[in-house]
Amino acid sequence: MKLVTVFTLFILLTIQNFASKDKAYHFAAGYVFTHASHSVAVTWTDNEKVIKYGPLVACVALGVGKELIDKYDSNPKSTFEWLDIAYTFSGGVTVVSIDINKR
Repeated sequence: MKLVTVFTLFILLTIQNFASKDKAYHFAAGYVFTHASHSVAVTWTDNEKVIKYGPLVACVALGVGKELIDKYDSNPKSTFEWLDIAYTFSGGVTVVSIDINKR
């Protein structure tokens, strides 16, 4: 799983410049939101699959929701970007593969 995470991050970093603040914010938001939703899942259920994969589903929902808001926002410069969702998801995968799997 760690190899998949490193490979995914490498691909994302080579596709587009990671120095973009927007992409860094998406990665950080995915990381923080997945960590927080994992804490909630641990306190509310004993189901191992929900504890492990539920935060990733929540992370993807957060990314898609944010991009839908961008698409239908009143600002005409806002667009729907799949790469933003990928950065949000990669932040979540980082939490699951590095932090959560150690426990």
